[in-house]
Amino acid sequence: MRPIPSIAPAVRPIAAVLAAVLLAVLLVAVQAPASAQAAVRLVSHGRPATASSVQDASLSAANAVDRRPATRWASAASDAQWLQVDLGRQTTVSRIDLRWEAAYAKAYELQVSADGTDWTTVASTTTGTGGTTSTKVTGTGRYVRMLGLQRATQYGYSLWEFQVYGTPGGTPSPTPTASGAPTATPTATPSATPTPTPTATPTPTPTPTPTKGVHVTGTAGNWQLTVDGKPWLVEGVTYGPPASQAAMYMPDIAAMGVNTIRTWGTDASSAQVFSAASANGIRVIAGLWLDHGVDYVNDTTYKTNTLASIKSTVATYRGNPGVLMWDVGNEVMLDQSETQRIAYAKYVEQVTQAIHAVDPDHPVTATDAWTGAWAYHQRYAPSLDLYAVNTYNGIAGVRQAWVSGGYTKPYVVTETGPAGSWEVPKDANGIPRQPSDTAAAQAYTDAWRAVTGHAGVALGATVFHYGVENDEAGVWLNLRTNGLKRLSYYAVEQAYRGSVDRNTPPVVRSLTASPSTGVAPGAAVTLTAPATDPDGDTITYQVFATSQYIDGNGAMQQLPATSTGTGTMRIAAPDKPGVWKLAVYALDGHGNVGIETTSVKVG
Repeated sequence: MRPIPSIAPAVRPIAAVLAAVLLAVLLVAVQAPASAQAAVRLVSHGRPATASSVQDASLSAANAVDRRPATRWASAASDAQWLQVDLGRQTTVSRIDLRWEAAYAKAYELQVSADGTDWTTVASTTTGTGGTTSTKVTGTGRYVRMLGLQRATQYGYSLWEFQVYGTPGGTPSPTPTASGAPTATPTATPSATPTPTPTATPTPTPTPTPTKGVHVTGTAGNWQLTVDGKPWLVEGVTYGPPASQAAMYMPDIAAMGVNTIRTWGTDASSAQVFSAASANGIRVIAGLWLDHGVDYVNDTTYKTNTLASIKSTVATYRGNPGVLMWDVGNEVMLDQSETQRIAYAKYVEQVTQAIHAVDPDHPVTATDAWTGAWAYHQRYAPSLDLYAVNTYNGIAGVRQAWVSGGYTKPYVVTETGPAGSWEVPKDANGIPRQPSDTAAAQAYTDAWRAVTGHAGVALGATVFHYGVENDEAGVWLNLRTNGLKRLSYYAVEQAYRGSVDRNTPPVVRSLTASPSTGVAPGAAVTLTAPATDPDGDTITYQVFATSQYIDGNGAMQQLPATSTGTGTMRIAAPDKPGVWKLAVYALDGHGNVGIETTSVKVG
């Protein structure tokens, strides 16, 4: 430290010491905090922002990061919505400020992600009150998002400002694609001090896991699926809503903890599904449909044309970040003769080889309805990367079937859930007895335990079914019948996330109809459906009926019902003779429903 020239010689030694001490204190007290404060700054201003939806073009995601007090983002009017910002580089995030418009979130999560795919929640609330919030967080990522879980109003979510504060690190990443995922992987910034080269002879290392694309890696009995070099256990659902509505439903699917969806066919509309899935950190087991009833021995025209179509489809989507793997066919082999099964399996091999030639970066599987198909695939379709199966009541036996068959490849379960209508006994009126909601939810729990219990061989499952239809099949197996969340929805969320921190459906303990047989058209029928709500919500009831087992019309028709007490109601029997399936819906006013079914024989 240089001497201070203005100090007189007599006092210079003492003054110099005092000056040195004072300067050191100032350096510690002023310079260090000033440096730290300079590092933490607003990092979201003007950065690319995307959202699950917008109310209209004037209320875009970019409005929430422009620091203009009169502009805002607004979403569609549904619970599961998100807004995210790309910070451009990995950033240590320390604070997130939200300035809500009147349409705010009662429940939401603040999340960070390194790649726009895998998200980590750094803060959450179920008691949001709107206004302006400032939340201190600890997390690192390039992407930051607000994931809305429950609205506080009848409208969507709306933010005047979404401000992220933190300390940028590393080099800026490439410009993101429209889906929010980076277009290339940035090269890591080298350390300032080079790592010394070891002088000892290195121990041989196993072949590294491929770091690009999706692959089946590992050794027999210790396989895993990897996505860009990272392990990927399929935690999935089959996807049912229209492709055009994928952006609406995918945030809700992601909120369940789902990382994979499965489809049965891929066409031009699938781009919407892939895009929405990728934007929410989800991958797709993309179905490649093969027709049932085809003569796979002799119909060369069908096989040639279909193969050309599949190759074109794969070429179109092979670079899409939403693709996880290709799934050839669905339950084609089940009702075939032995000769047709062999011919079909050989055709699956031909298709698989063609896919590998076009797209070496995604594995190929093939789905059938029972594990017996694996023997044909093992012998006649050796190029498959893994096997697949749809199984419901038989899920517990899949592991033993794999062991007994001596198979040498892993598998994924592409459909599973409660026992289907073909697997249950009939009721007194002769129609399949549908499992209760409680039993159905337990079936999903047990199925997931069966899958995870075969670690290293079972690479995950896509359970059936994320559908929203209100029909007989939807009452049986949809997680969101009529758009409402069932007990099974939350059982799947519990399986994948490990917890459920949301309002859950009423539980209908039983349903009886009196009389239930020999009922005259239009006669009074009393329904008794005692129900309880775990959250103490007020329960309201609706009654639906379907003539599925009379004329094949599975649509649910709502019937007028008069309450005759708590959990009891009176309806008029339908006019058409035959066995009607009845369903009582117990609603809690929070988008949840408990359903119980029975039947009435009219005539």
